Amino acid sequence: MAKKLDKKQERDTAHIFDLILKQLIRLSSVAVIQFINGLFGTNHPLDSTVDYPNTETVSRKLRKLHSDTIIIIGGVYAYHIEAEIGDDENIVVRVFEYGLAEALRTKTLSEDGSKISIKFPNARIIYWETTKKTPDEVTLSLEFSEGEQYNYKVKSFKFLEHDIKELEERKLAILLPFYVLKLRKQAVSAKTSKRRAELAIEMKTIVDELVMMADRAEASGLVSEADKRIVLDHMERLYRELFAQYTEFKEGDVMLQDRILTYSEEAELRGIEKGKAEGKAEGKAEGKAEGKTEGKAEKAFDVARKLLSRGMTLLEVAEIAELPMDKLQTLVPRQ
Repeated sequence: MAKKLDKKQERDTAHIFDLILKQLIRLSSVAVIQFINGLFGTNHPLDSTVDYPNTETVSRKLRKLHSDTIIIIGGVYAYHIEAEIGDDENIVVRVFEYGLAEALRTKTLSEDGSKISIKFPNARIIYWETTKKTPDEVTLSLEFSEGEQYNYKVKSFKFLEHDIKELEERKLAILLPFYVLKLRKQAVSAKTSKRRAELAIEMKTIVDELVMMADRAEASGLVSEADKRIVLDHMERLYRELFAQYTEFKEGDVMLQDRILTYSEEAELRGIEKGKAEGKAEGKAEGKAEGKTEGKAEKAFDVARKLLSRGMTLLEVAEIAELPMDKLQTLVPRQ
C-alpha cells in the first residue's frame, strides 16, 4: 500500500500548484482574458490590454509579501485570484491583505482632501479540491471602533466540481493542468495495487479528454500554440508530482510525455515549413518587385530615346526621365 503524503509533502505540492498558476496566468493576452471572463463572468474584449502590477509589499514584521495574481484588464478592471488545494481559514485574510495593498496603490484623493477613495480588485478563491466544509462564499467581517461593520465577501470557485466539458464551455483552458487532481485522493486512499490500476486507467481517460480539449482550445483561438505547449508541460509536471510514487500510473505519465514530445516535433516541423513558405513568398515578391523595377526602367529608356530623337539635350532628358547621365549616354550613337 502506498504511503500517505505527510504535511510537508502536502505543503510542497500546494506550493508547486501556486507557482504553476502564477505562470499560467501570464500566458498570451487572449488566453488570460478568456480565463478572466470565464472565472468572473465578465465580457472583456479579447484585444484588451493585460497588465500585472508590482504588488510587492512589506508586512509589519518586515517580511516581503508577493502577490502576482492581480491582473488588470484594459487598464481599468483589477482582478485578484488566490488558489488552495484544501480549506484554509486564513485565505480570505490573505486575499483582503493583497487586495488592500492594490487598493492603496491606486487610491484617489478628493479635491478638498476630505475623502480618500480606494477600490479593491474583484476577487475569487479557487479551491482545487473541496470538502463538505468548503464554502460557496467566504466572508471577512471588518469591525470599526465606532461600531460600524462591513462584510468583505469573496466568492469561491470549486474547480473539481465542474466537469471537463463545463470548463471548456467557460473557456477556462489554462486551468486544464490542475484537473489531474481529480483522482488524487482516491489514489492516496487506495488499499490495493488492483484498485490503483483501475484508477490509473480512469486517469488515462481523463488525460486524453484534457489533451483533446487543449487541441480544441488552440483550434478555436482560445489559446495559442505556445500556450498549449506550456499547458501540456505543466499538466505532465503536476501528473508526475501527484502520481510518481505509484507504478500503476507510470503509463499515463509516459503517454503525456509522448504527446508533449509529438506536439513539440510537429510545431518544429510547422516552423520549418512556414519558413520555407515565407522564403518562397519572399522570393516571388522580390522577383515581382525586380520585374516591376525592370519594367519601369525600360519605359523610362523608351521615353528618353524619343526625347533625344526630338533634339533634346542629355541634361534635359535626364531631368524629365529621371535617369542618370551615364545611362543616357549609352543611348547616344557614337560619332
